[in-house]
Amino acid sequence: MDRKHIVVCTEIKNSSWRWISHHFSDSYQWSFCRVRNSSNGLLVIIFRLMASLNAVIKARRADVIVSHGPYMAFYCALFIWMFRLKTPHISYSFNFAELPSGVALKRMKLLFKRVNCFVVSSDMERALYSEYFDIPIEQIDFVRWGVAEPDFNLQASILDKPYISTVGGNARDYKTFMAAMAELPDITAIAVMRPGNLVGLDVPKNVTVLVNISRDEALSVIKHSVLTVLPLMGSETPCGHVTIVVAMYLGVPCVVTDSSGVSDYVTDNETGMLCEPNSLDKMKQAITHLRADEMLGTKLAENAEIFVRENCSEKSYVFHFKSFINRVCINEK
Repeated sequence: MDRKHIVVCTEIKNSSWRWISHHFSDSYQWSFCRVRNSSNGLLVIIFRLMASLNAVIKARRADVIVSHGPYMAFYCALFIWMFRLKTPHISYSFNFAELPSGVALKRMKLLFKRVNCFVVSSDMERALYSEYFDIPIEQIDFVRWGVAEPDFNLQASILDKPYISTVGGNARDYKTFMAAMAELPDITAIAVMRPGNLVGLDVPKNVTVLVNISRDEALSVIKHSVLTVLPLMGSETPCGHVTIVVAMYLGVPCVVTDSSGVSDYVTDNETGMLCEPNSLDKMKQAITHLRADEMLGTKLAENAEIFVRENCSEKSYVFHFKSFINRVCINEK
C-alpha cells in the first residue's frame, strides 16, 4: 500500500500539536504548516497567507490537504485555485462567530466551491452555512467536537473560596452574565475572556476578570470552579463547543444558553442546565439552582462525562477523516 501524504494547515502555533496523526499508522506521512504568532491584524493576515501558501505548495505532491478554521480554508482554497491544484481539500473546525458580509462574503462564496468537504461541530451549522455560502449541504458534515481529554498543568486556585466560572470569547453574552452576578452578591465568579469582551462591560465586585492568560491557567479556572456558565448571544449561536467539551471532561457542571448551536451537546437537566437567551432572571435562576443543589451538579457532571467520552473523543474525527480519505482515493482511481 502506498504511503499517503497529509498536509495540515492550522493556526495552532504549538509545534507539539499533531491533531489526530498519532491515531494513524506509519503508512501516513504528515506535514504541518502553522501560522506564526502575532497580535497585529495585518501581520495575522500575512502569516495566514504564508502558511496557506506553504501548505498548498507541499500539497502538490500530497494526497489530501486539511485546513483548520474558516479563514485557513479560504486562503488554502485561494492558492489551490491559483495553482490549479487537484489535491482534495477538507476543512475542519469550520465555524464563524460572526458571518462575513460584502466583498468578503462574495470571495468566500467563490472559493469555498473549491473545497471538497467542510466539517462543522453542530448540526444546525450545516443548513446555516449551506444557505449562506451557497455550499451544497451534502458537502458539509456534522461531527461533534472531538478532542482528547485535556492534558495540562493544574495551577493553584487563585481564590480560597468556592466560585463559579465563565470562559471564552466568541459570541458571549457577558452583559447578561455580569448583570446576573450583580444581583447575586453572595456568589463569587471568575471570568476568563478576551480584552475585547470587556469593552463597555460593567463588572460587579464579586467577579474577577482575567485576560490574556495561558491555556493551563484557563483550564485550571474551570477545574477549580463548582460550575461553569456559557452565556451565548442568542438562540442560534454556533459557538461554545470547545468550552462545553472541556468542562465535561473536567467534571464541572454547566449552565448554558439554550441555543440550537449547542443542542447536540447539552440536554437540559441531563448533561447540563439550559437557560433562556438574554434573560437576566432565567440566568440567575439557573445559577442559584445549580449552585445550591450539589446532588444535581454531581448528576449533571457524571452524565456529561459519560457523554463526552462516548461522543466527543478524537476517534470521531479519526473515523470521519479515514472515510474521507477512502472516498477521495476511490474517486481518483
